[in-house]
Amino acid sequence: MPRDLPPLSIDPCSGEPIWRQIVEQLKVQIASRELTPGERLPSIRNLGSTLKVNPRTVVRAYEELGHLGLVVTRQGQGVFVLNGEAREPASQHARRAVLEDLTRRMLAEGTRMGADADEMLAIFEETCQAMQLPLSKSETTPRNASC
Repeated sequence: MPRDLPPLSIDPCSGEPIWRQIVEQLKVQIASRELTPGERLPSIRNLGSTLKVNPRTVVRAYEELGHLGLVVTRQGQGVFVLNGEAREPASQHARRAVLEDLTRRMLAEGTRMGADADEMLAIFEETCQAMQLPLSKSETTPRNASC
C-alpha cells in the first residue's frame, strides 16, 4: 500500500488545467526525492477522491508522467516512480527546449506578479539549495542581468 503523498495543492481558478497542476507538483516531488524510485503512487480513484477531481483528470496526469519517463504503470499493480536510470535520456536539444519553455513561463508569471529578475534568481538559488541541487556559479555571470 502506498504511503500518503506529500500534499498537492490544486487551484481550479489558476487557468492551468488541473491535470497539469498534478503533473508539475509530482515532477517536483520526484525531482526532490520526496517520492523515491520504486514508490507506488496513490490509485487513480484515491487521488481523485483526495483532490476532489474526476478520476479521468488523474489518469491524464499519470499518462503524462509516463510519457515523460517519470513513472510506469504496471497492470493490476499501480503506478510507480521510475529511477533515473530507467528513463530514456532526452536529447540535449529537446531537453534544452523544454527547459527554456519552463523558464519563459516562470519568468512571465513572476513578471506578471511584479517580481524582477534579481528576485526570481534569488528564489531560484534558494530553491536549488533547499532541494540540495548543486549550483555552479561562474564569476563572469552578471547578477544584474535583465531579462
